[in-house]
Amino acid sequence: MRFLDIFKKKKGFDLPNMYVGIVNREQYNLIMQIALAYHQEKNYTITKIDEGEIVVENNGDTEHRYLDNLVRNLASHNHEDWKNAIYEHFDKLKYNSAAFDYLYKDFSYASQFLRVLVKGSTFNFPAELSEYISRVDFPETNTFLILEFEGQFHYIRKADVLEWETSEEELFEIALDNIPENEIEANEYDLNDEFKLFIFFSGDYAASYILNIKEKATYAIGSYGTLLAIPTKGTVYTHPIEKGNVLELITILNPTIEKFYNEDPGNITLNYYWYYDDKFEVFPIGQDAEGYFISLPENLHKLLNKG
Repeated sequence: MRFLDIFKKKKGFDLPNMYVGIVNREQYNLIMQIALAYHQEKNYTITKIDEGEIVVENNGDTEHRYLDNLVRNLASHNHEDWKNAIYEHFDKLKYNSAAFDYLYKDFSYASQFLRVLVKGSTFNFPAELSEYISRVDFPETNTFLILEFEGQFHYIRKADVLEWETSEEELFEIALDNIPENEIEANEYDLNDEFKLFIFFSGDYAASYILNIKEKATYAIGSYGTLLAIPTKGTVYTHPIEKGNVLELITILNPTIEKFYNEDPGNITLNYYWYYDDKFEVFPIGQDAEGYFISLPENLHKLLNKG
């Protein structure tokens, strides 16, 4: 029995909680129906259908096709455009094994395609994290070393780069330098005539770009460091800290940050971070009888009191 026959028997799929408020159940089922049709037309063997995921066998390899970014992107498209957008999305996922085999043998050529991507703790990865080259810059996230090649993001496994004979530290330095600055839009705002904000937008690399805040955005660093929010890969809010009203600003920003996180592609985290002395530290989240609350990092609290 074919998967589309199973789809018809089940009369559709339940809407995953992570897409509530983005699409409705009927829209999610339309996306799934088109996605499944694509994979059948391309003769992929579908081995599993899960919440926000299709697993296929392709030339003996198991591939996880995650739908999160696709669903969020489609929410802003007209329904009549969905089929073309879905087909284009999966076409971009085609893996050119010969090209990547060459890249892993020629570091001088491959290095120009190195990038980094920041992913949140909820990011579903098809294999063990330890197999891939990654590090933690923002607590409770992972920064992955990738190759951006032929319109694809390819996450680099440690075993793949043995012939490069280059340290992971050096690879990250190169990748950060390669973040396409021409794709970053930086805007300055004065919120309520009290809070200076610098907001960074990019299709894929705003969060990656701000990792290098000391060199790329010194203007966003205040006397007491910087408040940052990275709700998605393409959106970063920063505030140069000059006085102790940081929590007041967070209260104002929070609805907007939640909206970006819940509705835009590539969501990362709802955490807030403090950048100071070349480190990113998370704002602690506590709970009392009235619910959850955010507090200042201890070292920032001490610094502000001393100042």
